[in-house]
Amino acid sequence: MANNFKKVIDRLMWAQVAPGPNASAAATTLSSDLRSGLSRNPFVYNLVSATVLNRYNIVTKAWNFVQSPALAGTYGAGVATAFAPSLGLVGTIAANATTTSVILSTALPTAVGLNMLANRGGSGEYGFKLRIIDTTAGKTEERYITGNSASTTPTIQVLSAFTFTPATGARYEIIAGRLFMLGAGTTASNIWRSIEGATNTLSSGLTTTNLPATIATDSSIMVLDEQYVPYDCTPGDGMVKGSFVYDTGVETRTALTATASAASTLTGQATNGDAAVAVNEYRNFQIRIVQDTVTPAAVGQRRIIASHTVGPSPVYTTGTAWTTQPSSSAKYVIELPNLLLLRSSASTSVFVYNYGDATVNNGTNNITAGAWSITYFGVAPAVNASGGMWAPSFGIQPDAGRNARQSFCYFFRGGVTTLDVLDIAGSITGTWTAAITYDGSVALTTGTCGCTAPFENEGRMFYINIYVASAINQIYRFDVKNRVLSPFTPTDFLQSGTAVLGQRMAAYSATDGADTYDVILLQAHTSTVSQEMVVLV
Repeated sequence: MANNFKKVIDRLMWAQVAPGPNASAAATTLSSDLRSGLSRNPFVYNLVSATVLNRYNIVTKAWNFVQSPALAGTYGAGVATAFAPSLGLVGTIAANATTTSVILSTALPTAVGLNMLANRGGSGEYGFKLRIIDTTAGKTEERYITGNSASTTPTIQVLSAFTFTPATGARYEIIAGRLFMLGAGTTASNIWRSIEGATNTLSSGLTTTNLPATIATDSSIMVLDEQYVPYDCTPGDGMVKGSFVYDTGVETRTALTATASAASTLTGQATNGDAAVAVNEYRNFQIRIVQDTVTPAAVGQRRIIASHTVGPSPVYTTGTAWTTQPSSSAKYVIELPNLLLLRSSASTSVFVYNYGDATVNNGTNNITAGAWSITYFGVAPAVNASGGMWAPSFGIQPDAGRNARQSFCYFFRGGVTTLDVLDIAGSITGTWTAAITYDGSVALTTGTCGCTAPFENEGRMFYINIYVASAINQIYRFDVKNRVLSPFTPTDFLQSGTAVLGQRMAAYSATDGADTYDVILLQAHTSTVSQEMVVLV
């Protein structure tokens, strides 16, 4: 249904939902999938301790225990979690595929049960999404899973037919996502772990090289995932919506069309699409080739943009040369680079993690798959403190003057009103601007938490609980496009108690036909009380 909510006249309200299984305490976290639309994971993950991971079903409004993450270290200040939807399960398919089924060749990390991939847990929602990248057909297509055999190499059936028969050896990606979890205390093996969303596989032995020797103070992780797009785009469209339809099904995905290519470049459109980009507006983002029927072997390549010229016909220079040079009419998308950015432990460093299965390289710096870097982006203007948080801008569309950009990553320092911004496209290592001017400054105290909601309100809003014991007005939202912090609807339940750290807020999308809404979940301070709001204005 359309949003007929009337500003000023109608009242926004928080509604209590089922209480959490465990009271929020020091370092409790909530993390959600920020994809818009039907494909998003229907769970909010709730890390309570080193041995307790719960999840909240956004459809049924119920909680359940997942498993013990067995995090190393001492659970407390510095713990953080983040959900990244892409590149969790990847591999190749075996022979004998049809237009409606494939057989995995690369084994899953854990055997799945019969039809387990056909239900994401959202009470009747679609199954997980399967992406096939076929270098014989030169196409990338995604379909929802409707059935699977019980195996580590299952036969998978899909909702609607691919437009080609997938070739033996075609790449598959099951876009189910992973929850990444960072423990606290002395850095050791398994202080950094992940759990994969389709098979519920808990990782072990993820590298901690380049992390702080001790995780403490407070931590905030920002996810820059290729599936995270502006409010008016579909995952798979990228940041700049094109007009070429490269995939259809339940959702339609569009791409831009190249006009020229070379060993390390791709030239964009002369009109529409990316014809209006500013110089280097998408430096450090990725280009992904989604269709190339002229040069099929080029499809599926991901490259970091080292630099690009202004549009029309922008020329994108990639950090590394193409393995197979795309044709001059290849179809491509511009996306976030599949990286996690961590601020932690009263440090100015930006700890960058590559959670993909290939090296990312912007021509100057690189990060191998599954590794951390402290040099990929430059150091921040000041250390992070308690209450420090990232607030990304990928959900917006830039204004005509490019005063606001999708590359802007705001960081509230914590403990003070100061707000800095990292423009990841500002230079090859990004550019920090310290202590920016914004309207409505309020100090972010211990106990403060927040979440970005890139779905409604033009993808502009970052919601914040600025904790002050027993205060009525604790809820705010920051407009990342216009740099305004304003008070928002207070909760009916009065939060109180001695302030403790914790990420107790999460956002997710609710979809009703063509309408998408922001939904905010807040677990009350040191309480099991949980409240939800559908944001209508």
